[in-house]
Amino acid sequence: MEKKFMYVDDIAVELNGEKNVLEVIRKAGIDMPTLCYHPELSIYGACRMCMFENERGGLDAACSAQPRAGMKVYTNTERLRKYRKNIIELLLANHCRDCNTCEKNGNCKLQQLAKRYDVRTVRFPNTAKNDVDDSSVSITRDASKCILCGLCVRTCAEIQNIGAVDFSGRGKKAHISADFGKTLKDTDCVGCGQCAAVCPTGAITIRNETEKFWSMLQDQTRKVVVQYAPSVRVGMAERFGLPANEPCTGKLVAALRRLGADVVYDTNLTADLTIMEESAEFLEKVKTGAKLPMFTSCCPGWIQHVENRHPHLMPQVSTCGSPMAMFGSLIRKQFAGEDVYSVAIMPCTGKKFEAARPELEKDGERLIDLVITTSELCDMIEEAGINFAALPNEEPDAPLGDYTGAGVIFGVTGGVTEAVIRRVLDDASPNTLQTIAECGVRGLEGIKAFSVTAGDLTIRIAVANGLANADKLIAKVESGEEQFDFIEVMACPNGCIGGGGQPPACNKRKAERAEAIFKADEACALRIPQQNPDLSYVYDNLLKGRAHELLHIHYPAHGGHA
Repeated sequence: MEKKFMYVDDIAVELNGEKNVLEVIRKAGIDMPTLCYHPELSIYGACRMCMFENERGGLDAACSAQPRAGMKVYTNTERLRKYRKNIIELLLANHCRDCNTCEKNGNCKLQQLAKRYDVRTVRFPNTAKNDVDDSSVSITRDASKCILCGLCVRTCAEIQNIGAVDFSGRGKKAHISADFGKTLKDTDCVGCGQCAAVCPTGAITIRNETEKFWSMLQDQTRKVVVQYAPSVRVGMAERFGLPANEPCTGKLVAALRRLGADVVYDTNLTADLTIMEESAEFLEKVKTGAKLPMFTSCCPGWIQHVENRHPHLMPQVSTCGSPMAMFGSLIRKQFAGEDVYSVAIMPCTGKKFEAARPELEKDGERLIDLVITTSELCDMIEEAGINFAALPNEEPDAPLGDYTGAGVIFGVTGGVTEAVIRRVLDDASPNTLQTIAECGVRGLEGIKAFSVTAGDLTIRIAVANGLANADKLIAKVESGEEQFDFIEVMACPNGCIGGGGQPPACNKRKAERAEAIFKADEACALRIPQQNPDLSYVYDNLLKGRAHELLHIHYPAHGGHA
C-alpha cells in the first residue's frame, strides 16, 4: 500500500489512521495546546487553542479537522501565537485568579498555558462571580473557575449517561449548571468524580478532607486505623515518578505509618471476604430459582445509579457490603471498646458518600469515619516531605493482614467476576487460573460477555464499566435480547484503577495500572479467597455467627444523593 503523508511545519508525517489533524500534529512531536479536547469524548472544538494555519492562510481547529494526504499545516506562526495569547487573556478575564490557594494550583491547564505563552497581564476587568456548590459530599463545583470547555458535560453524558451538569444560558450569560439549576446533591449525580478528573482547571475538584485526617493523626487520644483499597497501590506510582505498571504496596504502607497511622490494613482481606459472601449468595440464588441476573454491589456509584434510575433492579443487587464497609465492621470488632478513628484510602470519590450513608452504621457505630482519596493521600505525603520513592517496603499489620490474589484484582474491571469464578471453581492450579484469565473476563472494554462452566452449571456473565455501558447492558437484558446470570458493574471507566479519586490518567496509563494489578495478583502465594488463613479468624472471632448481619447491607429502593 502506498504511504501517505501530511506536512506539519514542513515536516513529513506519515498518515496511519489518525482521526484528526491534532493527532497528526502530536505525532510529529509538537505539543499542540488544547483545553476542551479529550481523546475519549466527542469533539467540541470550543476553546480554539488548537488552531492551525493552512497553506492558504486559513485557520481551523486541529481537533475537528480531518487529515488528508498532501495537507500542509503550520502550528507556530506569529499570527497563531497572538491568537492563543488573546484566548488565554479572555479566559482569565472571566476566571478567578486566586491561583495560589486554588485546589488545582500547579496542575491547572489554564495556569500552565498562561505561563507557556507568557501571559503576565490581563487587559480586561475580572468578571468572575463567586458561585460555589459544595452540596455534594464527594465533589465541589466553583463556577468562578469554569472556562466552559464542556469536558464535564460530555463526560457525565457520554461516559455515565447521567447528565447531572449541562450548559445553561447563551452568549456572555452561558454557564454550566447542575440539572435544571439544582445543586448537585439534588440531581442524579452519583459522585463518581469523573467530571473532576477531566476538568482542566479548579472548577470541579474532589471534596478535600485532608485537614480532618491530619487532625486525627495528631490526636494522641485516638487510635487511627487505616485501610487502603487494591487500586490505590497502582494509582500512586506515577505521581511519585515510579513505573505505572509496578504496584507500590510496601511503600504505601510505610508512608501511612510515617504520616502517623497507628494500624494499617489492606482492604484486599475484605475483598476476599466479599467474594466468599457474594459467591455463596449467588449460588443460593441459583439453587432457589431466584430472579437473575445478580448484580455486584461493590461500587457506590453503581448503587446510586440503580437507586436513581433502575430502582426495580434493587432486589437483584447483591446484599454484600463493599470491601470498605466490611473492613469497617471488622475494625470495630477487632478494637471493640477502644476509641478508634476508621479511615479508608479509596480510589473513588463516591466512597465519601457511601461512608456517610445511614446503612453503614452497625451496632450504633459508623463503620467508616473518613474517606481519603488516592490524590488526597498523595498531597499529604508531599506536604509531609516524605520521599515516597525512597521508602522501604513494609507489610500491613496482623492479624487481618493476609490476602490472596483474588482480592487484589478487585481494582480492575472484571476483577470481582474473576475472583467469583475462582471461588466457584475452587481450583488454584496454574492451568485453571490461566483458563479463567483467558475466558473473556479481562480487558478494558466497556462491555464484556462470556460463559463459564462449573460442574453441571453454566454461568452466563457480563461485565460493564462506565454507567452508560451499564445502561446499554440493562436495556438488552430487559428487552430479552441478552440473558445473564451474573453482572458486574463499575461506574468508573476501566474500574477502580480509573476512579475519580485517582491521579488522572489516559487509557494507556490505565492499561499500565491494570498490568500492575495482575502482576500483584501473580506475586501472591495464595490466589483464591478460600485459601486466606485470616478468614477463619474473622468468621470465628469477629463475626461469631453474625456474618450476614454485619457484612450485608439492605439498601432502600431510593437512596440519597452523592
